[in-house]
Amino acid sequence: MKSADIGILVSGHSGGTNFQAIIDAINRGELHARVALLVSTNEAHGAVERARKAGIKTLVLPPQDFESQEAWDHRVADALYEEGVSLVCNAGYLRYITQVLLEAFPRRIMNVHPALLPSFGGQGMFGLRVHRAVLEHGCKISGCTVHFVDERYDTGPIIAQACVPVQDEDTPETLMARVQMQEHRLYPQCIEWVVQDQLRFEGRRVKKKA
Repeated sequence: MKSADIGILVSGHSGGTNFQAIIDAINRGELHARVALLVSTNEAHGAVERARKAGIKTLVLPPQDFESQEAWDHRVADALYEEGVSLVCNAGYLRYITQVLLEAFPRRIMNVHPALLPSFGGQGMFGLRVHRAVLEHGCKISGCTVHFVDERYDTGPIIAQACVPVQDEDTPETLMARVQMQEHRLYPQCIEWVVQDQLRFEGRRVKKKA
């Protein structure tokens, strides 16, 4: 069974539940990986405290300390390389990823999005904004998408999706809770597929190997 050292990127001020789901999957033996480094844009992100409790190396890099996003990405790429990271997983990372990181980890950066892409994606679509838009649009089904990251927001090749029903009485908060349950299940599973080299590309399509 293959294993991999992975790096996790987070930003904003969320609770870090997808990060915790990855740690839990590793501890259960379902994900054969080690979180070698957590990189956060701020000290207040919930994943920072979770990482320190778990003994995971943490690096906090406020973007305002760098002259550009490219400079921040260079620093992150160097730090990930130093820790032997071979796969990068966004877990609530909302910033644009430049060619610096994309070229450092080609087809090795993953993300989970709280909707069924290509719907309800793009810059500014995150968290409760997504679930509010789904409800306002009158969707009957929502869910989450795990995909590889490319040069645009939420447009990279899709690895897997999971659906949840939208209930008439749903609020953005209740829908988010239901979707997050699927995120916490699906994202570690997809990471394991990548670690075990179980995926292949056909153009933009990602398929499981036979």
